[in-house]
Amino acid sequence: MNYFRSNRFLNTLPDWEMGEPIEGALENYLPRVRALLHRMDNPQARFDSVIVGGTNGKGTVSYLLAELLRAAGFRVGLYTSPHLHTVRERICVDGEVLARDVWAEGVAHFYEKSRDFEREGWGAFSKFEALTVLAAHHFARANVDWAVFEVGLGGQFDATNAWDSKVAVLTAVHLDHTDVLGDTLCEIAADKVHIARSGRPLFTGSGQVPEVLKLLERECVRRGAALQVVDTEIGDMADRPVAFRENAALSVGVARHIVDGCGMVLPDEWVREVILNGSLPGRFEVIRKTPPLILDGAHNPDAVRALVRDLQVLSDKWRFVVGVNKGHDARGILHALSPLAAEVVLTQSAHPRAISVASLKSLAPEGLCVRRENRGLDFLMQASVQPTCVLGSLHLVALAREVLDLPREVDGFGEDVILESLRCLEIACRNLGVGYEAVSADGNVIRVERDGKPLYFLRNKHPFNDYVSGKLAEDKGYQYELFDRANITVPRTMTVFNPLSDRRFDRYKTHASVADIVSDVVQQMSFPVVLKRNHGSMAQGVYLEANAEDLQSRLQSLCEESNRFDNVLLIQAYVEGPEYRIVGSEDELLLAYEKQNDSDIEGEDINPLHRAGGRAVAVVDDGLLADFRALTQALNRVLDLGFYAIDLIAGSNGYFVLEVNPNPICHFYNADNGRGDFVQIYQYLVQKYLLKTVRQKQPQMNTDNHR
Repeated sequence: MNYFRSNRFLNTLPDWEMGEPIEGALENYLPRVRALLHRMDNPQARFDSVIVGGTNGKGTVSYLLAELLRAAGFRVGLYTSPHLHTVRERICVDGEVLARDVWAEGVAHFYEKSRDFEREGWGAFSKFEALTVLAAHHFARANVDWAVFEVGLGGQFDATNAWDSKVAVLTAVHLDHTDVLGDTLCEIAADKVHIARSGRPLFTGSGQVPEVLKLLERECVRRGAALQVVDTEIGDMADRPVAFRENAALSVGVARHIVDGCGMVLPDEWVREVILNGSLPGRFEVIRKTPPLILDGAHNPDAVRALVRDLQVLSDKWRFVVGVNKGHDARGILHALSPLAAEVVLTQSAHPRAISVASLKSLAPEGLCVRRENRGLDFLMQASVQPTCVLGSLHLVALAREVLDLPREVDGFGEDVILESLRCLEIACRNLGVGYEAVSADGNVIRVERDGKPLYFLRNKHPFNDYVSGKLAEDKGYQYELFDRANITVPRTMTVFNPLSDRRFDRYKTHASVADIVSDVVQQMSFPVVLKRNHGSMAQGVYLEANAEDLQSRLQSLCEESNRFDNVLLIQAYVEGPEYRIVGSEDELLLAYEKQNDSDIEGEDINPLHRAGGRAVAVVDDGLLADFRALTQALNRVLDLGFYAIDLIAGSNGYFVLEVNPNPICHFYNADNGRGDFVQIYQYLVQKYLLKTVRQKQPQMNTDNHR
């Protein structure tokens, strides 16, 4: 199981964070997780754990506690939620996000161990439950001493509460998720206190609301747990946000208890260093100091009121960019920020539970200066004299971090990969004095005028190709048939139709069963083989299979989920050798580069540029360029394409064309070589097809930097 498939498996599971219902009675939740843990050989028993519940500050306390324990010399695991950019952020060992191959190995192990789980009788497990068990598995494999688990929701039935943690921590309790946990602070606290265990401590802060503190005292006596109330005042931190100081104090109190209990020491200077340097992305994250630009995940009125107190120290007027998810008190959030709001920009993330902009506007109090923003957060990149704070949900904060291009781990390809083509087009048009404008609210469509008629560019799609030739080039199955007729060499390829598809597709079926397909492959090809979909997929959905058993397993899985592959799959001989990309226009060679990578492809994307360490190196060898020029001329006799890319392998027996892409992506080349070459290409194409001012004169690439 590679990384992309591992995430596809996880994404098939019910996800309460996305608003999907979880099957079964509430009382089955924890027994279900315990059954999963048992199937994984009870990894939670191989380390000591801390469970951190509460409403606000759970993430900060969990992070700081993990860092303090690391400073004391422990090996520490940290499990948090939700994530900002990649699900791998949720499981860290000694401060490091899990590598993709390690993550995929864990998911594959879980997948095998959880087969036929429905026979346990506890109902289908959720994505959060799977991730919690995976965290325990990875922590056990990494031989951590302590693991800190942040509660997902509530406490009583949360997956992190399925075993007895050695220490429990409860941060500030406020009104949030009232549709699930209750309408009063005491109802919510009564659910969260279930993380406490008899004979073990429950830590909380002295700033806890009095009525909640009384309930905790009463419940701890009843449960036999030792309530430890930590003074939330922490010295020498006056320049830090108040909420952070309170959470830091709680973290230090818990850390000292653990360290002292193990006969170890945690010097004050180490504590100070962790607290001063400790910060979580999206939690009062200062992006710019003058004027201030701050990102904060505050998503309930109490958290926003605390945020407003800290922001007031910096300025008495702010522009707030707000997006809120369902299940949170949007009206209360908007009221809470009113005292400092010079302007409120209402927007929403792509999260399925995000409240619409129109609905948010209806909840805004009278007198609040509100404007609606439906075009994303690109305006954050513009110069501003107005202090700005983005808040309301971590999903909106994540979007802001992506727009601002802040350092982050990623799962797949972000929008910047696709939209890089539009950036090059815009620069080319400006250089040529050609007018253009964005004509869609999300900025994905650019219109360029030619003789009073519009020409449209949609993301990386362009108007330079013949329509039918472009559609044919998008289908690899048709590509290979056309190339074969034109004597263009491709790896030996078998096009197969899903034998498990509906009977209405019988006329297209090539084999009676998956086993028949594998049998044909064994007879006609040698392993390894490449299995891929017939339409482009940014190399997601491309698999390198080492033997017949792996191929059969993969085919069976894909055919059962045929909607992902339009029922057509390609099985192709694997050709070893350097991989190149040629960029062309009709019969002209515009640019060629090698896709270099020294890393192992096993368990990762098969494209060299999509893996860590990938490099796009421009080809300057005259012999190679002559060969590639001949290939563009051969392709032009098959397909009428004004702008395209050819991916090929230089094998021991010559060149093998892997595919033609009629909508080239320039992101990966530009990342290594700058935009200059592709801006020149777009200038040439605009002149050739829009302005009609050039004829068969290809752009001269700047090769000085490539030699």
